[in-house]
Amino acid sequence: MDDSSVYVTVLHDSLARKVDIVKEILELTREQKKILSAPEMDAEKFDNIIEKKGVRIEEILEIDKGFDSVFDRVKIEIQANKEKYRTQIIEMQNYIRVITDMSVELESLEQSNKLKFDEFVHKKRSEIKNFNISNKTAASYYQNMSNQHHIWQTYFLDKKK
Repeated sequence: MDDSSVYVTVLHDSLARKVDIVKEILELTREQKKILSAPEMDAEKFDNIIEKKGVRIEEILEIDKGFDSVFDRVKIEIQANKEKYRTQIIEMQNYIRVITDMSVELESLEQSNKLKFDEFVHKKRSEIKNFNISNKTAASYYQNMSNQHHIWQTYFLDKKK
């Protein structure tokens, strides 16, 4: 097995790994959708999923970087000997199609989740604003009530029955 064959195998394997990672990200995004659709959002779970997705995205970036580096080394060899690498090229093209299809679905889910998350944030901000207004109103009421009576004021009681 020559160096070019090894490099083509590395390209093939990196695309296969990328497919697996994109599947994981897609599942995590679906899980996010469930969390956002629940009556009460579990912020901790949501946060954990974001962290997991961040790790997976970093892995994809590393794979892409390595893929580009290896591909630059063997691009000319692959183009010159397409028949020699035909099976692997076809499999890599299929992987790329699968990745592209999953990426489209992922983008759609992310947009949907973003809208739901924005709605959630807007609702929470509104609740916080209403809470603050209620607190100010209550504090003002108690302040006014405590200022209604001072010790130096006299009380008049009607003792008639």
